[in-house]
Amino acid sequence: MPRIRFTNLFAERIGGVNSVDVPAATVVSALRALTDRHPNLTPLVWAKDGALNPVMVVFLNDHQLGAAEIGTPVGPGDQIDIVPALEGG
Repeated sequence: MPRIRFTNLFAERIGGVNSVDVPAATVVSALRALTDRHPNLTPLVWAKDGALNPVMVVFLNDHQLGAAEIGTPVGPGDQIDIVPALEGG
């Protein structure tokens, strides 16, 4: 079962928890399981059109995934991190 870790932005919305284990076969299904379990995270993870929110960056085992790669398979022990993209100037 993969584990999803996230920042305090997420944790504050679900009682301070910084990670959850979810049953999933792919990164996208893990993220869907996360937002199914915690619907208040939905606007952080997903854009209104159902695509991955473009301000979020997803990593699988410390490898950054592009939006086209979120269908990547996952298995037991895999770690998914989702963090807001840094913006600056």
